[in-house]
Amino acid sequence: MENRAFYNRKKELEILNDKFVNLRSGEMLVIYGRRRVGKTELIRQFIKLVPENKLYFYVDLVEKQGILDSISKTVQEQLGEARRFEDFNDFLGFIATKSNEKFILVIDEFQRFLEVAPHFITQLQNYWDQKLKDKKIMLILVGSSIGMIQKITNSKAGALYGRATRIKISPFKYADFRLMFRELNEEEKIIVYSVFGGTPYYLEKVKKIDGDLNKIITELLLKKGAELIEEPKNLLEYENVRVHAKYNSILQAASVGKESIKEIQDFTGIDANIMPAYLKRLDELLDLLGRKDPILGKERLGRYGLKDNFFTFWYRFVFPNQTALNLGNLKIVFDAIKENLNAYVGKAFEEICKELLITRLNKDLKGYVLDFENIGTWWNRSGEEIDIVAYNKKSRKILIGEVKWTNEQADINVVDNLLRKSKLINFTGEYKFLLIAKNGFTERAIKRMNEVKAIYLDLKDIEKIFDKG
Repeated sequence: MENRAFYNRKKELEILNDKFVNLRSGEMLVIYGRRRVGKTELIRQFIKLVPENKLYFYVDLVEKQGILDSISKTVQEQLGEARRFEDFNDFLGFIATKSNEKFILVIDEFQRFLEVAPHFITQLQNYWDQKLKDKKIMLILVGSSIGMIQKITNSKAGALYGRATRIKISPFKYADFRLMFRELNEEEKIIVYSVFGGTPYYLEKVKKIDGDLNKIITELLLKKGAELIEEPKNLLEYENVRVHAKYNSILQAASVGKESIKEIQDFTGIDANIMPAYLKRLDELLDLLGRKDPILGKERLGRYGLKDNFFTFWYRFVFPNQTALNLGNLKIVFDAIKENLNAYVGKAFEEICKELLITRLNKDLKGYVLDFENIGTWWNRSGEEIDIVAYNKKSRKILIGEVKWTNEQADINVVDNLLRKSKLINFTGEYKFLLIAKNGFTERAIKRMNEVKAIYLDLKDIEKIFDKG
């Protein structure tokens, strides 16, 4: 495993280390998540903490004998023992002899066994049930194909169903992302995160490019042969997704703000009877699309949206302009990005602000203690929307917020409009108002916010709050 910079993942490392320290009998863990999110690097960092009695094996796409030869070579290199394994039971028996004391076995890209040697999964199940589960072994199965890992471990028909603890590795949140880009000011951080999201592999590519955002986008996404220009397509292929056209159409629809099933159907032309199956797969198996219901609203008004900023940006600006990019006409794409970037970043900024509030849960924000049981966005059929609603029914408290990412200061109309919309929410209790604007507020707006004892934040405040961590 090559050396890479490692950021955060403290919680995941603590879980793994705690399980190893307290290991008394067999512990099977499944580490899974989309490709590129840093699963292998997490495991690498974990096993570095264990001085001995560990074996890491990476599954290549080769036939059975090739895998066995690779296992034999790995045992020689990492454990210093010359062994030639004739079959998988031979290997599992060897592992059983090693786990009289604490032992860690990592199998990376485990889901590939479904394709190259599915019988090994059944053999592993049998060996686990009969011998290994009573040994001091920590078996870590790492998988990049969410669909295949679910088939193996989460389906009742799967060979390892009910035997493993599953740990999902997700892209970084904004608070984690900031640790990688301390050199940027807060506005630059937010824009880069809005474009490239929180996938560590993509962010490592960003950090290697010396230049402004335009150069980074060009080098990684727009020019011929750009390293990440095919990444979303590659993910669909990696998950063995068929009918790419329908998935691409749905993701493009979501990227341009088509959020209801009706809007997505009108944009894509996909039949209403089969649409739910595609939406479910994009959510549960690809972890790209998610459904949200309006906070304190009606569930039938639910919306769908992309979960990942990088995929949102790619489907919004790269996917529909591939003809121009193939012709080398980058200007037309840059013009579209420049014209729409503020509005695009604004949506991502709303999610960052919600994350900020979550980090301050049960702590004070400008003298107001944040105490909520749920947080999200409110909207109704008339098109009215409130960016942030956080409430606690038990304490009868509600926080109503508006978020603005504009080059101008927010004026009094923004405050008055939020006060008006707050009356549309069906909630009885103590109301508190929150206004967040990238470039602050006019004097008139500040006067009105002070009158209603609202909390107001600009980008400098956001930076200080995240820095408090």
